[in-house]
Amino acid sequence: MMNKHKLWIGSISAAVLLGGSAVAASSSVNGQSVQTSPSSTSQSVTQDQSSTGKLLTGAQAKAAALKAAEGKVDDIDLERRNGQTFYEVEIDRKGSNDVVVRLDAYTGKILAVVDDEDYDDDDDYNYNYNGSATSTSSNQSAAKQVKLTEAQASAIALKQVTGGKVTQIELDHDDGRYVYEIEIRTPDGEADVDVDANTGKVLSLDQDFDDED
Repeated sequence: MMNKHKLWIGSISAAVLLGGSAVAASSSVNGQSVQTSPSSTSQSVTQDQSSTGKLLTGAQAKAAALKAAEGKVDDIDLERRNGQTFYEVEIDRKGSNDVVVRLDAYTGKILAVVDDEDYDDDDDYNYNYNGSATSTSSNQSAAKQVKLTEAQASAIALKQVTGGKVTQIELDHDDGRYVYEIEIRTPDGEADVDVDANTGKVLSLDQDFDDED
């Protein structure tokens, strides 16, 4: 009886050991898949941004452009043309010609790197709003017809730049819609951001960087 009991215990122990090694092997296989999944996930993150409508920030656009061309960023513009939304980043390069890097505003994919001397944006449709500034009373009247407050629009604009502070905001009516035109001071320069006053969509971003020379 004692021998049978010992044999039964031994069988259980063997099963546990075998099960443990099976689990270990399984975790090893899963470990390999976990190591490969972050890269595939990171690759899909920016691909999913266009479907969610999330724009890259100015800082993200700057970083992506500098990977395509080393130098010092002078200016960042958010533009739309033929249904495509993209950033154009001007980069100064010492010892060689300056370039303009064009990249998809949602995925960060580099669309073109063009010599600044050969670059011509006459054909680009730039969503910059240059309407005359409205008076305070006009702003107050128009504010009743929009969904976003100045504070909400400012918060949206500040997400597009790094460490910025709003210095001026105006509500303008242009091209049949209300737009908040927001001026921001950043540690590196200035930025102008246009935000749709009803949808919160960023329509335009123009970021200028101070010269350090």
